[in-house]
Amino acid sequence: MNLVKLKYFIIALVLAAGSFHANGQQRRVDNLTYFDDRPLHFGFYLGLNTMDYRISNYNSVYDNPVFNVPGLKEKAETKYGGKTSFASEVYTILPGFTVGGVINYRLTRDFDLRFTPGMSLGSRSFKYFIKIDPSVYDQSGIDESTYLTTPSAYVDIPVGIRYKGFRHHNARPYIYLGAAYRQDLENKRITESVVHLKKNGGYAELGLGLDSYLEYFRFTVEFRFSYGFSNLIRHDSDTDKPIPYYGYIFKELNSNIFTLILYFE
Repeated sequence: MNLVKLKYFIIALVLAAGSFHANGQQRRVDNLTYFDDRPLHFGFYLGLNTMDYRISNYNSVYDNPVFNVPGLKEKAETKYGGKTSFASEVYTILPGFTVGGVINYRLTRDFDLRFTPGMSLGSRSFKYFIKIDPSVYDQSGIDESTYLTTPSAYVDIPVGIRYKGFRHHNARPYIYLGAAYRQDLENKRITESVVHLKKNGGYAELGLGLDSYLEYFRFTVEFRFSYGFSNLIRHDSDTDKPIPYYGYIFKELNSNIFTLILYFE
């Protein structure tokens, strides 16, 4: 699914949610009036995600403390003409898929405790440049490794609090604030040859959503932003099989995940 199709799909979902609410307003029938009074309920969700990185680079690969390891600097690749200054960036955003379950515990009239374990599939891609000076980049010296895709298969373990606004007929807005731990099951066969990444990390999460009370279930649309605060770069080395030395240009690599979630409860 390309980004154009993703855009139209998201618009269709939002319009569908709006039509549910509009139909409820036309009938003026309040559905599931005691739904929010339940102390505990369950459900499931489906979603679309896009994954991104926040990147910080060293000015020179030899600024990376890993090159203090004896012998590594001498064995690092030299086929790039002695150049040691590189830059990297995420050059494309790809859509992914999210699925999971919901456990909702009612704390008060306005607050819920939410546990939403699941799985997220997605990927990100890098572009590498040789850095000639602070404003000029050249990628002609990096051939087959100019682009690098990092696939991810996250096990998501999020927990958070929902603060709910006043219900107006069959609609109720809310704000979500929480945290998540994610374990990446992807073995990084492609990535490990160029850069070493940690497989787990912590995230702070913020979400905005709208509950729509239908005749038989509650349908919810939520947009959630997950801000990774763990540095995913693993600064280790292997003097027998060193990764290409431009792979050591990363100083910090943090993950961002944007998710459009559809809940059925």
